[in-house]
Amino acid sequence: MFNIFKNLFSTDSSTSFYSFYKKMIGWRESGVYPFPYNLPSSITFPGDFWKDVSKIYKETDQDGLERAIALFWADGELVLTSVVKGDDQSVRSSHNIRVNYVVHPTRRGYLRRELMIDGKVTKRTDVYHKKAPKKVTVEYLFNMHTHPAQEFNGKKVYSFFSLQDIKSLILSQAVVTGLVTDKLWLLVRTSETPANVKFENFTDADVTIENLKEKFKLGVYEAEFNKKAIKK
Repeated sequence: MFNIFKNLFSTDSSTSFYSFYKKMIGWRESGVYPFPYNLPSSITFPGDFWKDVSKIYKETDQDGLERAIALFWADGELVLTSVVKGDDQSVRSSHNIRVNYVVHPTRRGYLRRELMIDGKVTKRTDVYHKKAPKKVTVEYLFNMHTHPAQEFNGKKVYSFFSLQDIKSLILSQAVVTGLVTDKLWLLVRTSETPANVKFENFTDADVTIENLKEKFKLGVYEAEFNKKAIKK
C-alpha cells in the first residue's frame, strides 16, 4: 500500500491544481498522506484563480483588513470566496456555492451554465447540451487568509504564518492551508506531520520555512502571482 502513496508524485514532478485537488480529496478521505519527498515539485493554477487572488490581495492592501478565503471545487472550476476578519467556520458556512444548468434563451441545443454565490450569478457560460454533466459536484477544499502589509523603513513588509495558523492546521486535521501576501504560500500535511505538538514550546518567531519543513514536517510552497507554486 505504501508504494502506491510513495509513487503518487516523483520528486521532479509538477502537477496541475486539478490533479493536486483529486489527490487531496483522496488524502482527506483516507487519512493517509504523502511522504514529504514525494510531494510535487510545483503546482500550477488556472488563470481565473490568480485573478481572484489578485483581487482579494488588492482589497486587503487598500483597506488593511485581513480576509479569510475559502476554496471550492465547483463543477470543474476553482472558486474562491472571502470575508473580512472571518474565521474558518464562518467562511465555510456563510457562502452558498451552486452551479445550475438552464435552457439557453437564444441558442438552440445549448444550456447556460450559471455559477451562483450566495444566490447571485457571478459567471455565465454556454455549454452544448451533450457536454453538460449528469451530476454537478461542489466540494469545499481548504481555507487561506490574507495578511495586510506593514510599513518598515518606508517599505511594505508582510508577516508570515503565525504559530496559531500552524496549530489550527495540525489540530484540525486539515490537509492544506494558505496565506496570501504579495505572494501565495501553501502548507501541505504529510505522512510525517506530528499529530501531537507541544505548541507551548514554540513562538511566532519559530515559524520559519526551515522549521515548518524540519520540525512540523509540512510541505511548503511559494508562488509569485501568476506563476507556479514551487516547493521549498
